[in-house]
Amino acid sequence: MLSLFRALWADFQKLKHTQIFWIHIIIPIIGALFFLVCYNLFNKVETIEKHVLYFELLGIVFPLLIGIICSMVVSQEEQAGQFQVLLGSTKSRSISCLSKLLTLIFMGIFSLFLALGIVLFGLKLFLYVSNVPYLLYFQVFGWLIFSNIFIYILSFFASLKFGRGASIFLGIAGMLIAALMITGLGDRCWMYLPWAWGVRFCDFATLNFMSSAMHKEIPYLLHNIQKASCITGAYTLGILMLQLLWFEFWEGRKSEE
Repeated sequence: MLSLFRALWADFQKLKHTQIFWIHIIIPIIGALFFLVCYNLFNKVETIEKHVLYFELLGIVFPLLIGIICSMVVSQEEQAGQFQVLLGSTKSRSISCLSKLLTLIFMGIFSLFLALGIVLFGLKLFLYVSNVPYLLYFQVFGWLIFSNIFIYILSFFASLKFGRGASIFLGIAGMLIAALMITGLGDRCWMYLPWAWGVRFCDFATLNFMSSAMHKEIPYLLHNIQKASCITGAYTLGILMLQLLWFEFWEGRKSEE
């Protein structure tokens, strides 16, 4: 455990003064401010619909940003001695891989916290919205983190194995899939497509919030959330184990790859 903390600290130090760190700050700030401006302009739309639109946009854009960030981090490691620092920085390769994944996920959590937190403060302090759904924002925050861990692992693997182009392509494809899964096309298959989890969990969180506020229960809602959560957890745990096992035997990308 101590070696993992040391590896995490080293990874944060390496990224602290890079453009990767600033991307995690600037993009959520710009996105949150843009939403606040739009929220103030389009005042004819119901309040809850505005929030749902923002949540869905976050769920759609997240896979693309994850693909780009993973490609940048892996490219940095490739330039630092063809992955030799990543492969030989700790006694256990699994620790090195897990540290890099956790660093990416923690930075994503921080970025998402900014994206949602700035909106909450802006709605309350500057737009003077009285009925801000704080609980809904906290729930969406948790669901978006939970649903995107799988995508972080997959994008990191794609970047290591096939290069930055593969990770970015995966991010673009994931963004398009997420956008399609909001529609009726995803009603039956969304649970099995990781890129759909973010937007669908946000929609379910909103439905649950609204039903609780009206003291009404939606029969299928709890069942779908529980089933999707189990599938998401199983997928995520499975790909994490496979990633760590694969990394133990990986010797770096060959020139032909």
